[in-house]
Amino acid sequence: MSDNVAPPRASGVLGWFPVDLPPEQRVIALFTAKWTIGALRALVQLEIPDLLAEGTHTAAELAEWTGTRADALYRLLAAAAAAGVLRQRPDGSFESTEFCAGLRRDVPGSVREMFLFACDPMLWRPYEDVLHTARTGEPAFNKVFGQSFYEYVKANPASGALFDQAMTQNRYPATDRILDLFRFDRFAKIADVGGGRGQFLADVLVRFPRATGVLCDQPQVVAEAKDVLAAAGVTDRVQIVETDFFAELPSGCDAYLIKHALHNWDDERAERILRRIREAIGDNGEARLLIVDMLLSGYGEWDIGKLTDIEMLVALGGRERGRGDWNQLLSRAGFLPANDPEPGDLAILEYRAQLQ
Repeated sequence: MSDNVAPPRASGVLGWFPVDLPPEQRVIALFTAKWTIGALRALVQLEIPDLLAEGTHTAAELAEWTGTRADALYRLLAAAAAAGVLRQRPDGSFESTEFCAGLRRDVPGSVREMFLFACDPMLWRPYEDVLHTARTGEPAFNKVFGQSFYEYVKANPASGALFDQAMTQNRYPATDRILDLFRFDRFAKIADVGGGRGQFLADVLVRFPRATGVLCDQPQVVAEAKDVLAAAGVTDRVQIVETDFFAELPSGCDAYLIKHALHNWDDERAERILRRIREAIGDNGEARLLIVDMLLSGYGEWDIGKLTDIEMLVALGGRERGRGDWNQLLSRAGFLPANDPEPGDLAILEYRAQLQ
């Protein structure tokens, strides 16, 4: 390469790592993600972020409080500091950072359970055999655990609880933009289909006090919703309906909202859900279907949805979708597009029923 020609710049995830490597070795930088996540998971399990919230401490102090070996713990802490999650002082002690705060318990905006869920063995082990998915189209999760993801979390209460907690914390910055910019007050009665504990519905109703909601999910899921709705002060504005969205949904709502649920399913099962919504809408030409999910960008463009799509593929058997994918799927279920959001991030796609 000529001295006057700059080396190629890494794009996407490869551009995140400040590792000085020639282009043909640049993928080595991706190894650091595994090392960082491994160290951080142990520190979060030991509640080190919570202990450091109280002030600066040495590895020896933290080891005594957590029942660990000081040398081993020091090396984990040093790795987390090198990654920028903690800060190591000149005397060798450690302190928290604003990034570490998100891994503490009971902190507004915390993603502690979301982080632990993402690196839990139930979502880690399927990546040992992505080749199985490539060859068969079957989620590697099913091969590793002998059952589907949803069967697994239902049979393992601790894993199910972690999943539910993680989904409550699952807030992209784009989620707040949707809440701030989309006029949910166009609809007097909003059904949240597969709405879990009702956090997103509660956020909508807090911002739009004239609206009411219907929270639709399975009995064991909505059983946990009362505290969330009470904390938001919207209990008296929400009807809880125990239902399976593959079977039936309540009619009579002005909008049917489904957030971060359709990407969990392949097209066949996603279409079944959408047909239940279409049946619930009936002949109401003013009603709308609102889908909050990833909207993939064009060929070769950076898009985190193209990475989360691998989680859908390997663990759940679902998929992220581009605009063409969404329109084809919705057309088969009896819907027409009613807005045109920007791709490349979480988006709210609005559809109207196709009437005869």
